[in-house]
Amino acid sequence: MKTKAEALDLTPGRAANRRSVTVRLSRLAFEALAGEKRDGELRVPGTTGNAIRLYLSDKGAGRPAWPYPGFLRQSQTREDVSLDLEIDPDVWLQFEAEAEKQSVSAQQLLEHAAFYFAAELNAGRITQRILDDLDADEASGDAV
Repeated sequence: MKTKAEALDLTPGRAANRRSVTVRLSRLAFEALAGEKRDGELRVPGTTGNAIRLYLSDKGAGRPAWPYPGFLRQSQTREDVSLDLEIDPDVWLQFEAEAEKQSVSAQQLLEHAAFYFAAELNAGRITQRILDDLDADEASGDAV
């Protein structure tokens, strides 16, 4: 049985096939993804990929905060910070397709996914998902 981290591919370097994508975020979204500074630096690229995966995995979950907010559709996303992101090409294609489905740019959806991810972290729901998966693994006898 896969853990949530495996299902979301949250482990770095898991996919041998990576695509390099340059993305731009507002300073606020960048800082939301970075959380606390580590070693005096804000580290975001791996977290950005995790934000994309989490966002896609929650599709259909019925959470009111999941879809891109309608009132922001016509606004431009600030591009204060540029990041080079290494991501599984299939994940990026799914993300671009979802952006198109919601009638926004991938850049706009990335900004939204960054805040969605940060909110999940701050609410402790990611921790709860991991704990739930561990409980399920223990109940079924699978090792993590």
